[in-house]
Amino acid sequence: MADEIEGQSPDDSRLARLLREQLPRHPAPAHLRAAIVTAVTTPRRTSWAWRWAAPVASALATAMVMILWIAPSLPTASSDPIRVLANAMISEQARAIWWGEPRSDVVPTALPRAMEQSGVALNWVFAGDDAIQLVNAHATYLDGRRGIELSYRDTDGHTVTYVALLASGIALPTERGRVQIDRWRPVVRKENGFSFIIWKQQELLCVLVADLVSDADLSKLKNYFVKVRSSTEPYIAY
Repeated sequence: MADEIEGQSPDDSRLARLLREQLPRHPAPAHLRAAIVTAVTTPRRTSWAWRWAAPVASALATAMVMILWIAPSLPTASSDPIRVLANAMISEQARAIWWGEPRSDVVPTALPRAMEQSGVALNWVFAGDDAIQLVNAHATYLDGRRGIELSYRDTDGHTVTYVALLASGIALPTERGRVQIDRWRPVVRKENGFSFIIWKQQELLCVLVADLVSDADLSKLKNYFVKVRSSTEPYIAY
């Protein structure tokens, strides 16, 4: 075939015709045809991805900034056990305000039942005076601790809640937050619109809480603390 091509005139059209007629033809393998079809018909995704890369990166950066800004203000579960207890007490206080009905038989009936169910007994208890009265008592369970809860109501309509809980695992600060009230130095704190007076007595953690946060109202709560602290003696019954 090469000799025949060399004998022809160097005309391009004749050379092309001779090549078509003389050269053997072989069909393309099936896998090669499939690869060509895939390459031609598959849409390119690179441009789509790059179009969204900048907005996605911007959104992620904004989310990271928001997390870094908000994270310091979020409460932690283990850094401050008193705060965890205070949050639980706020929920209990809200329940006492909205659903705690005063009972006329609190001392003869409700109080013995509360001591039996909670495992926290009282040698004696402050039942009230002209300024504040004991209106309810029941067993409670706060932050994984069982205890007894007493609800008081003062003449201005404020609910004051006293709770005595098992104190295992909670250590009160030795100095920070302690305030001299009469002959005692309990911890006094304010959390989310409530005031707390916290102390330990007979291996129990005792808390007095009320929505009394102004200076004048806090002085009133301290006066209630003296009455309750001096006239109430809890102990672990079982």
